Amino acid sequence: MASFGQFAATSQFYLYGRRHCTQTGYLSARKKYEQPDILADPSLDLTGKVCMVTGANSGVGREVTQFLVTKGATVYMVCRSRDRAEAVRQEILAASEGRGGAELLVCDCSLEADIRRCWESFAAAQPRLDVLVCNAGVLLNDRTLTSEGVEVTFATHLLFGTFLLGSLAMPRLVESRGRLVIVSSGGMYNTKFPGMDIAGSLKGSYNGNLAYAYAKRGQVLLAEEWTKQFPEVKVVSCHPGWTATPAVDAAYGENRKYLEPMRTPWEGAEGISWLCVAPEDKIESGGFYLDRSPRAKHMSGAFFSEGSFTKNTREEVDAMMHGLQRWTSAQRPAAPTDEELASRNVAIRAPLEEATTPIETEKFMGRWFVVANIPTYFEQGMVDCIEDYVWNPKTKRIEVRFTMRNAKSGATTELLQRAKVTNTTTNTRWSIQPKFGVFLPLNLSYIIAYCSPDYSTTIIGVPNRDYLWIMSRKPSLPDQELDELIDMASRNGYDPTKIAKVAQGVFETLPEAPADEMGAEDAIPPQAPEADERAAAEEGS
Repeated sequence: MASFGQFAATSQFYLYGRRHCTQTGYLSARKKYEQPDILADPSLDLTGKVCMVTGANSGVGREVTQFLVTKGATVYMVCRSRDRAEAVRQEILAASEGRGGAELLVCDCSLEADIRRCWESFAAAQPRLDVLVCNAGVLLNDRTLTSEGVEVTFATHLLFGTFLLGSLAMPRLVESRGRLVIVSSGGMYNTKFPGMDIAGSLKGSYNGNLAYAYAKRGQVLLAEEWTKQFPEVKVVSCHPGWTATPAVDAAYGENRKYLEPMRTPWEGAEGISWLCVAPEDKIESGGFYLDRSPRAKHMSGAFFSEGSFTKNTREEVDAMMHGLQRWTSAQRPAAPTDEELASRNVAIRAPLEEATTPIETEKFMGRWFVVANIPTYFEQGMVDCIEDYVWNPKTKRIEVRFTMRNAKSGATTELLQRAKVTNTTTNTRWSIQPKFGVFLPLNLSYIIAYCSPDYSTTIIGVPNRDYLWIMSRKPSLPDQELDELIDMASRNGYDPTKIAKVAQGVFETLPEAPADEMGAEDAIPPQAPEADERAAAEEGS
């Protein structure tokens, strides 16, 4: 089914593009524009409006900048090359005949430090911002890391060039009830957002076209989310069509012939310019625009229907938003080198391995709170998930009691299991037998992928990575500590977008777990966290 979804998404986008994204598509759409055309209105006056356009010295960015300046706006051109940008700025000012203004901000949109410095410079010079056009982009065929260790395509299009800059600008845009126009691409029709690790090239094989498509899908999702968060601002994503620009020439070379007849830079920029100045009631916030009209965001089903292949779940979108915030807040994981990435990919394709650092089984016993998981069928929709482990010295087995509660009714479900340590060198691989009336001889693998040195947190998995449990001795963990454990699980091959936080403390009463109820009269019983703390205090007194 996935293969059909990919085939449908790719083939149908190309057919759609031949009809709508070429110059032919533009000329057809233009015939349907509302008249009189606001862009051709000589009375349109943007004097006093302050705009910012990234990637403003070439292609559609230059055309949008030229239009806004000609109509009287002051435009801050965010460009990487000072020399090239200054030459273009002078040309724009000369063509505008003194109506508007153009200022230069030198900035590499793939670098966090540059974006922050650029915004500080702008904010010191200007008290307002009416329009932000996030247009800077790049498409590289080879995986390339910035000097800050982030993959260039992802950093430029989504992480810093759109999310960070947009986040910094949003308070100003809210004040002015302004516009945020995100220049995405029809390339996003090929995929859903795959999660931060793949989009950010922390794992998986690198494909330049897919890296571009991932970032472009992320931009469309981001526009939708910001629309909900900031209703005062018109936030849209858009597609310039198949436009002849230096960036397209560099990326596609001879293959650009499959996109012909291509649009001129102005024909690609015209719809973006319209989004900057059209009346507020004409703009559908959160929409994905082409030629002044919001378009479908998916076409992976039969006969150009939306399908589901390119759609993200609510949890996946939330994970993307959380990841973007973390990666721009000094919590960004280090990107692997090409050699490290290749080695990691080989490891991910292999079954999950247990931790090689030995643990003391008796220290591992006790109560563990599940704070995040990829749940089994039994755990879906459950809260207050707790695992109690008891070591039975007579049978040399571990008695396991797993309790959880229905989030709505509070009804408790209890699962009993017993485990045997199968790797006695490290004690980090167990064989589990669940009890359904009797203990079933299934011998399910239970892998301790990580245990902190103080036995306060642990990551448990299974060989095929279908399920995961991140557990703590306490009912909750600080966000940063939990994020670090999720990152660790991701490096072990788990998809972080599938990992969900588990609510603890929803119901006040904690389950008791007496040893004799678990068939282990002589067992070492579990201790609640507060009991451990009391024992430690008494020992030190």
